[in-house]
Amino acid sequence: MIRRVDAARATGALGATAALAGTAAAHSGTTHAGTPHWLLVALVALGGVAAAGVVAAYRRRLLSGTQAAVGALAASVVGGFGLIGVVELQVVAETTPGLTDIYPPLSLAVASLMALGSVVVGRTRYPERPRYTALGVLLAAWVVYPVAMPNGGVYHPLGHTLVVAVVLAVAYVLRRDAWAVVQSLRADRGPRLAGLGAGVVFVAVFSISAGTLTFNPDTGVGAPTEALVMVLPVADPLVAWPAVEFVFPSVPMGGFVSVGTVLLFGLLGSLVALNVGVVAQQYRAGRNADSSTSALGMAATTGATACCCCAPAFYGLLSVFVGGAATPAYWAFMNPSSPLGGSFFAASVLLMVSGLLRATGGSADGAAAVSS
Repeated sequence: MIRRVDAARATGALGATAALAGTAAAHSGTTHAGTPHWLLVALVALGGVAAAGVVAAYRRRLLSGTQAAVGALAASVVGGFGLIGVVELQVVAETTPGLTDIYPPLSLAVASLMALGSVVVGRTRYPERPRYTALGVLLAAWVVYPVAMPNGGVYHPLGHTLVVAVVLAVAYVLRRDAWAVVQSLRADRGPRLAGLGAGVVFVAVFSISAGTLTFNPDTGVGAPTEALVMVLPVADPLVAWPAVEFVFPSVPMGGFVSVGTVLLFGLLGSLVALNVGVVAQQYRAGRNADSSTSALGMAATTGATACCCCAPAFYGLLSVFVGGAATPAYWAFMNPSSPLGGSFFAASVLLMVSGLLRATGGSADGAAAVSS
């Protein structure tokens, strides 16, 4: 959950705040600046179809590796442009629906199931790998933290500890069980570059869909009319971190960068980069060996990466199709007491870690165990 704390709100410098998988600056209606929303959605679909076509052509040896890489990059740019446009122009819900009262107990229930499942499955199936259980419990704590702590725990040091602990836990699991994958990517230039490119694209799209960056800053009464940069605490993720907020109306562009966002984006961006690098390696191996096992691994890894990339823009796409009727989904992402944002984050981490473990021949089920 990305929440500007009271000190930041008081300045009125930036109008865009959002959930982890939430909104940037947004507008109602079906067009903006003469651009129909359906056109932006069509660009997203075109990018996806083009990427699938490039992959299919490469596997059938109709394209060389260089041609496939260029085609995939072009498809990513088209799809990313459309996705960013959809997120920037999504409908903003002005009123809070009554069903938000169920968010706290729902968060407690989801987190309890995650933690209990992690402990039970970890002890019964993977007693020699307690790190899987620890990761599951930490992710469960991430989901329930805003509900369990007084006033959301915005300034509590336990929240900072939790964020750092999740990052370190993921790094430890990969170091122990998937280091062979990291080493193989370091020695393989093509997949390494593909992974780095995908990581950069993901961070760019995610930063806009998460509300940390916008090219459509709010205007009107109280909004800055000149370039403005300031240091303020911003609750992103979970707790208040030192952040640099900026707005440049003439560009136009606004947003913020905090210690927490660097950790969060670094974690997810690295996992996306590693997974895409693995996909590239597996595609090449599948093309050469025509292995059905490799194809299954590629499908699983691609699905995990897509989940992480597409989840932040879910509400934006939904609002394009149903407009204001998407209000409950908006608040499900926006409200810190809702388990949706934390659950998306946990699922993304688990799926991508599991994909890396599967690729290295480690226990893919081990990572999946923490999501039980």
